[in-house]
Amino acid sequence: MTTGPEVDDGTEQTHEFLCDVEEEYIPKVRMTFQTAAEVDLFYKEYAKRAGFSTKIRNTNRCKETKEVINQLITCNREGK
Repeated sequence: MTTGPEVDDGTEQTHEFLCDVEEEYIPKVRMTFQTAAEVDLFYKEYAKRAGFSTKIRNTNRCKETKEVINQLITCNREGK
């Protein structure tokens, strides 16, 4: 659900997303985690509280150690 001006007069519109999730569960830019399991748990809890579910779309691993370097987590209804 979004709020903001509905008039299409060519001016820039701002949209504010409303969510009843506690601040501690909302993802922030530059968050870091010690393990992939922590990331999984955090985003599953956030999605549950916000009313959707997630999926892992892409995972990048180190060629030598196979350690996860980057992982893209998206809404499971992405693109629908």
